[in-house]
Amino acid sequence: MSIFNPPHFLRHIGMPTLQQFTQAHPIADFIQMDWTQDEDQLPARLNQTIQTLIDQLPQHNITSPTGMSAAEALGLWHDDLRRCDQLANQYALDKFNESYADGESLIAFDTLGDREKSLWLFTFRSEAFRSIELYLSFLAKTNGKFWKKHAIAPGLELAHDRERLEAFSHAVANLYQKTGAGKSTHVEVSQRDDGVQITLYVEGPVTAVAHFSQQNFKRMTTRIALETALVYDPATGIIETIVKGGKNNHQAVLKLLGEHIVHQTIHATEIEPKTYRLNALRDSMLPCEDWQVHGIDKARLKRATFAKSENGNIKFSVEASKDKDQEDATDYARAHLKIDYAFENEYNLVNATIMIYKTKLGKGSRFSFDVKNDGTSTIKNLSKENQKLAQIALKALKVIDD
Repeated sequence: MSIFNPPHFLRHIGMPTLQQFTQAHPIADFIQMDWTQDEDQLPARLNQTIQTLIDQLPQHNITSPTGMSAAEALGLWHDDLRRCDQLANQYALDKFNESYADGESLIAFDTLGDREKSLWLFTFRSEAFRSIELYLSFLAKTNGKFWKKHAIAPGLELAHDRERLEAFSHAVANLYQKTGAGKSTHVEVSQRDDGVQITLYVEGPVTAVAHFSQQNFKRMTTRIALETALVYDPATGIIETIVKGGKNNHQAVLKLLGEHIVHQTIHATEIEPKTYRLNALRDSMLPCEDWQVHGIDKARLKRATFAKSENGNIKFSVEASKDKDQEDATDYARAHLKIDYAFENEYNLVNATIMIYKTKLGKGSRFSFDVKNDGTSTIKNLSKENQKLAQIALKALKVIDD
């Protein structure tokens, strides 16, 4: 996907949506706009006004309260427009229509394009906008390497009490501290048609980031937020979790949920997937362990079949080179398939050919096998040695459990 470009996005926004969004945004305190001018020229004039503010900012004391507020508003301006662009798609708008639409929004949407609808939601239905963001974020990770499904008692009430939620989030942060995470947390609760979603963010390990600030190249240390989420359906007792750190961490988070949110012990039974979690290969081919000790140098996605999420009958097959150092099928798909919103939301990986490169050179130094999302594979056709290596690779890539 190309880098998000605010001027290009705003060219698709008309009046009065453009004015409503801008005047409700923190950036309004630092710019002056004459909204009575020619409507066709307003997006370009607004972009120029924003660029002027960016150019003038280094001339002011950036550490002053005004300078810091202006810099923060500019950061929010770019990020909020990017968020609106990401929700300007049929997935998000269908979700809004299913769960949050009302008379006012239906009237407003009648004359708006998808980008304008997203901007309108951000301005006038901020809670619904955020709920849809969280829903799609969870959906993108479903069947991925950090996702699991469990059965617990039905009918539990997940408390919305802020004190309990904070206690839960800090307990999860303590769980991650052994891998360098910090203590700060942020937690959000959103209602879904199938229950309730709790999304929490934990201050991750210190990470060095190279970036440009005030037109100067700088390096800074930051802590990327680690995202953990769960969705509980009280009608069925099914709970889905997105947790990093392996199977034990999923169980640990469910135990903490019982201690801090429902105040009772949770007995969770994992629902084993009946299929291979091929979306784990879509997410990343990086191994979760140093598998060279097993004799594996590298694994690549040689061939892949992707199916459109909203219509599984529409499928695309992508084949990559056998060359170990070339891009694999997922990289090729990201570069060449049409993506309206986000690759992880729009395409599921349903068939895959995985190529394994051994550490030893010469004849038989590489082999491949097919896996399908219905649980079938060609692993049984491999030699016993290669069958073992195939299982090791699938476990390391989180396609199957240990």
